[in-house]
Amino acid sequence: IGVTMVNRGRNSIFVNSKAKLVTCDIRKNMHQLPDLLENRKFDVVIDFLIWTKEQLELSLKYLSKLAKQYVFISSAQVYNTSVDQVLREDSEKPQNLWKYSVDKYEAERFLKEYSSAHNINYTIIRPGVNYGDTRIPYGKFPVIGCHWTFVERIKAGKPIVTWNNGQNKLNLTRVEDFAVGVVGLLGKEAAFREEFNVVGDYVYSWMDVLTTLADILKLELKTVDVPLDFYSKYFEGDPKEALIGGRACNLVCSNEKLKKVVPQFETKYDLREGLKKTIEFYQKNNYYKGFDYYYDALHDLVIRDFSASKHIKMENIGFVDYDKKGLKVKLKNYIFYKKIMHHNGLLIRMLRSLKRRKKFV
Repeated sequence: IGVTMVNRGRNSIFVNSKAKLVTCDIRKNMHQLPDLLENRKFDVVIDFLIWTKEQLELSLKYLSKLAKQYVFISSAQVYNTSVDQVLREDSEKPQNLWKYSVDKYEAERFLKEYSSAHNINYTIIRPGVNYGDTRIPYGKFPVIGCHWTFVERIKAGKPIVTWNNGQNKLNLTRVEDFAVGVVGLLGKEAAFREEFNVVGDYVYSWMDVLTTLADILKLELKTVDVPLDFYSKYFEGDPKEALIGGRACNLVCSNEKLKKVVPQFETKYDLREGLKKTIEFYQKNNYYKGFDYYYDALHDLVIRDFSASKHIKMENIGFVDYDKKGLKVKLKNYIFYKKIMHHNGLLIRMLRSLKRRKKFV
C-alpha cells in the first residue's frame, strides 16, 4: 500500500519511512492541500482529525473529490453510554452528557446527508479506547508522551485515583490491531456507506489496567477511590464531561459487523502484552517527553482534599523530583507543583463555599 501522510511536521518520530510526508496545518491551510498533493487521486482518504460538523464539511469540500472512498474516524463515544449494554452500530446515540459525543454524532449525520447528495462512498469507523507506544490506557491520564508519570507515581508509593471502584468496562485495543481492522475496510464495496466498531475482542476495567501495569513492573499498587461527584469538581469543560459521560460509563462494543467484512481481523495483543510494548518504548526512549507535574499535583490535591473530608490521614502525598536533572529543574518543577496545589485547592474551596451559601439563601 502506498501511503501519503499529512501532518503539521512537528513530530516525525512515528512517521513510517515508507510513507510520503506532506506538511500542512489543515486547521489553517486546508485550501492549500490539493496543490500540496499535486492534485493526485487516491483510492482512499482517511481523516483522523474531525471533531465537529464544521471541520468535516471543510474536509469533504477539499478531500472527498480526491478519492474513491472517504473514511471518517468517528468514535465509539458517539453512543449513549448511559444505556448499559453491548454497543452495536445501530445502538442509541449520542451521549448528551458529553459535547464531544454530540459533535461526533452530528458530524456522522452530516456525512451521510452530504454523501447522499454528492455520491460519495463514505465509511465511518468508531474506535473504542486505543493505545500504543505513548499511551497507557487509563481513564484520566497525563499529557500524551508523559505517561511514565503513572509509573513514577506508583514507584513513589503515591495512590492512583479511581472512580466507581475502577470497575467500568470497555474494549482496549492496541493500535497495531486497530490498523488491521481499518486497512481491511479500505477499498471494499461492502464497507461503502456503512459504519463499523473497530475494537478488539478483549474487555477490561480501568482497575485491570492499573493492576496489570503494576504487576508487569513488580510494583505495589495503591489506589484511592473517589466518588464521581467529588472527583469531577476538579475539572471543567471537556475534561469534566469526558469523565462523567465517558470514562465513568461502560463502553463495551461489538465487533461482529467488522469481522463479517474483514474476516482476517483478530486481536493479537491482550492488555499485558500491549502494555509491555508501551513500557519498553518509554524505557528505550528516555521516558519520551518526561513527566506531567500538573497531572501529578492535581491528583495529589484530589487525594488530599478527599482524605481530609473523610478524616483519613494519607501518606506519600507531596512533590517528587521525577526528572532528577539537577537543582534548577527540580526547583522549577517544585514551584509549578506547589502553584497547582495552591491555586486549584483555593478555587475548589471557593466554589464549595459559594455552593453552601446558596443552600441558605
